Amino acid sequence: MPAGLHNTLILLAHQVVRSLPDPVLGALDAWSLRVARRRALARQQQWQRQKLAKVNGGASAAYHLKPWRD
Repeated sequence: MPAGLHNTLILLAHQVVRSLPDPVLGALDAWSLRVARRRALARQQQWQRQKLAKVNGGASAAYHLKPWRD
């Protein structure tokens, strides 16, 4: 995709998002936050699984994180 077209599409998407009503923007922000938290938790769990695998020499351990509390 040529750079000019790419920049135009980004600008258009920015204008569309900014023209949305406040309640819709709030809902999008809340959704984005939930996705970010879920992905961060998945990364943390993956890191801990890898760390436990190194410590246990490859044996799997049944360690489960408790869900985040709001």
